[in-house]
Amino acid sequence: MKRADRIRKCKLIALCLLFVVSANAQEITRRHADSLLLQNSFSGSINPVLQLAEFFTHLRHPSPEQLDSALYFINKAEQLNRRSPQAENNFHIALIRSAFYKSKGELKSGRALLEQTIQEIKQVHNWPLLGKAYFELSEYYSQDFLQQTMVSRIHFLNLAIGAFERTNHLVELARCYRLLADLHQMMNNYTLAFEEAKRALKYYNQANYTETQGLYALLGRLYYTQGDYKSAINYELKALKIATESNADNVRLICQINNNLGYDFIKLGDNQKAITYFSRALEIAKSEKDNATVYLLAGNIVDVYLRMQQPQKAKAFLTQVTQKFVHPSGKLYEGGDEVSQTYLKIYLALKQYDIAKRYCDQLILQTNNPNLNLYARSSYYELIIKFYTATASFNEALKYLKLNQTLLKKIGNDNDLGTNEILWFHLDTTQRQYQSAIYHLISANTIKDSIFNSTKSKQIEQLQIDYETRQKEAEITLLNQKSRLEQANLRQANLVKNLTIGGIFLLLVIAGLLFRQNVHKQKNNEVISSKNVLLEDLLQQKEWLLKEVHHRVKNNLQIVMSILNTQSAYLQNDIALEAIRGSQHRVNAIALLHQKLYSSTTSAQVSMPAYINELVDYLSDSFDTSFRHIKIRQVLNPLSLDPALAVPIGLILNEAITNAIKYAFDHNGGEIVISLFTCNNDSAVLKVSDDGRGLPPNFDFCEANSLGMEMMKALGKQLKGKFTVENVQGVTLMIAFPIEHHRVEVYEEKDYFLE
Repeated sequence: MKRADRIRKCKLIALCLLFVVSANAQEITRRHADSLLLQNSFSGSINPVLQLAEFFTHLRHPSPEQLDSALYFINKAEQLNRRSPQAENNFHIALIRSAFYKSKGELKSGRALLEQTIQEIKQVHNWPLLGKAYFELSEYYSQDFLQQTMVSRIHFLNLAIGAFERTNHLVELARCYRLLADLHQMMNNYTLAFEEAKRALKYYNQANYTETQGLYALLGRLYYTQGDYKSAINYELKALKIATESNADNVRLICQINNNLGYDFIKLGDNQKAITYFSRALEIAKSEKDNATVYLLAGNIVDVYLRMQQPQKAKAFLTQVTQKFVHPSGKLYEGGDEVSQTYLKIYLALKQYDIAKRYCDQLILQTNNPNLNLYARSSYYELIIKFYTATASFNEALKYLKLNQTLLKKIGNDNDLGTNEILWFHLDTTQRQYQSAIYHLISANTIKDSIFNSTKSKQIEQLQIDYETRQKEAEITLLNQKSRLEQANLRQANLVKNLTIGGIFLLLVIAGLLFRQNVHKQKNNEVISSKNVLLEDLLQQKEWLLKEVHHRVKNNLQIVMSILNTQSAYLQNDIALEAIRGSQHRVNAIALLHQKLYSSTTSAQVSMPAYINELVDYLSDSFDTSFRHIKIRQVLNPLSLDPALAVPIGLILNEAITNAIKYAFDHNGGEIVISLFTCNNDSAVLKVSDDGRGLPPNFDFCEANSLGMEMMKALGKQLKGKFTVENVQGVTLMIAFPIEHHRVEVYEEKDYFLE
C-alpha cells in the first residue's frame, strides 16, 4: 500500500469516528449520573437535574427510554426554575432542549431554538454559556464531512473559543482547540492543526485535566503525517493507556487508536503487528455493531495481506466478513463503497480482470455521488486507473488520470499528486511512450522532493523550538540555583555575626574561598553545557545533511533504473537485455539501502530485516515468483548494520536470489529460504537455500568466472567473509562475516522474525 493511500485511509477512519469526540462534550460521566440517580437528590435542587438532563441528551446512541429520561429531567428543570426563576438556568435548559431535538432527529426545530437562545445570551454577555451555545451549534455540522460543512463547523468553533477565552473555562477551551486541530488535519492544514493541538494540551495541563486520550490520539495522527512514526506510536500508546484506564465511554476511541497503530507498524515494515492492531480495532467495531467501521477495518487488513502477497488469504478473509455483516447503505460520506474497492484490489492482485471489471464498474457509477468525500473519490479514480492500465484500456486510463489530477490539485493533496504521476508513468511505459514516461517519473520525484523538504523543514523548525525551550528552562534553573546560593550566604552571614572576632574573620575567609570556588565551578559548568548543546546541534545538522544526501542518491539511482528500463525497450539482443536487467536489480539493491537510510531515525545504521524484506518484494515482483510457483521465506534476526556492510550483503542477496529464481527450478516451482543470524555478537551468517535441481556435479565455485559469481567473490572479500556452497537437495550458499562493533538492535514489543 502506498504512503498516500495509507494516509487517506487513516483520514477516512478518522472521519468515521470523529463524532465520538464530539459526543463526549458533556462533563458528567456515567458513574456520576448513576450516583445522582441513587441519591435521588434532584427533588429540590436544579443543578443535579440539569446534569442528568445533559447526560441523557448527549449519549452517543440514546435509546427511546433514555430519550424519555432526558425529556423528564428537562421538564423537571423547567418546573424547578419556575419556582425561583433565573435567566442563566433558562438559557441552560434551552441549550439542553436543543440538543434533545438534535438527538431525536428534529434538526430544524433544535437549530431554530439554539440560534434564538444565542441571540438572547449575547444581550446579557454570559460568555461561558455563549461559548457552550456556539459549541452546540457546531455539533449540527458533525453529521457529514463535506468541505463546506467542515468550514462551517470550524467557524462556529472559533466563535466558541472567542467566548471561552473571556472565562476561566480551560477544559472547554482545550476541547474546542482539539476539535479544530482534528478538522484542520482532515483538510491537510497540518501546521495549523499542530499549533491548535499544542494549545489544547497547554490548556488541559493548566486545568490539571487527565482525560487527554483524544488529544494524544490526534497528535499521533499528526506525527504520522510528518513521517515521525516513533513519536506517533508513543502518543498513540499514551492515548490507549489513558483510554483503557478511564471510566469514560472510550470504546470507539480505543478502536480508532488501534487502527492508527496498525498504520504506524505498516510504515515500520512490521505487517504482522499491523494485522494484530487492525484486528483489535475490528473486534471493537463488531461488538459495537458498527458495520461501516467493520468494513473499513476489514479493508485495512486486506491491504496488509496484499502487501504480504497473499491475495487468496485476503479474498477468503473479506468473503468471511461479507457473509457475517451486512454492508451499510445510505449516504457515502467516508470511504464510499468499501467492499467494491477492496474486492477490486484483490482481483487485480489475482489478475482475474473479468471479475474485477464488475467492481470497477460499480466504482465508476458512484464517482458522481454528491455526498462522497473528495478523498474517497480520488481513491476510486486510482483503482479505476490501475484496472484500465492492467487491461490495456489506455484511453480510459488516461481519462481518469486527468480527472484525478484535477481533483487532487483542487484539494491540494501533493502526496496523491505524486502517486498519480507514478500511475501515469506506468501507463506510458506500458504503451512504450518512454519520453512521456520519463517526464512523469521526474515530475513524481520533484513532488516527492518538495514534500520531503517541506516535512524536514517543519521538523527542523520544531527541533529549534524544542532547543530554545530547553535553553530557557536551563536559564531558569541557573537563576534558581543562584537564588538558593544567595540565601545560603545570608544565613551564613547571620551565623557569623554571633561568633568572636577571630571566628568571624576566619569564617568570612572560608566563605569567600568557597564562594569563589563555587562561582568558578558554575562558570566552568556553564561553558561545558554551552559546548555540549552546540555539539548536539551540530550533530543534528550533520544527521539531516546525511539524510538529504541519501535521499538525493536514491532519487538519482531511480532515474538511472528508469533510463536502463527505457534503453532495454530498444534492445533485441537477449544477452544485452539480460545484462541491463541484471544491472537494474543491482542498482535497485543500492537504492533501497539509501531509501532506508534517509527514512530511518538514524542514518548510521540499516535495519537488515526491513531492507531484505523490501529487496525480496522487489525481486518477487520483477520475476513474478507467484506465477512461477516460487515461494521465498525469510528467517531474519533483528540485526542493524553499518551501510558499508549492508551494501555488499544486499548485492550478494540480489545475485543469489536472482540465480536461484532463474536457474534452480522447473515449471513446478519450489522454495527459497533466506536466513540471517548472529553468532556470539561479533559475527553473522547469511544463507540462501533452494530446493531446486542443484548445481552440475563438476561445478567449482572457486573456478566459476561468470559476472555474478565474480561479484559475489569480490563482495565476500570486502566483507572479510568465508563462502560455503552445499549442493545437497538443492543449493545452499552461505557466507559468514564479522560484524565487529556494529550493534544488534531489537525494537520494543517486537518479535522481529519474518517467516
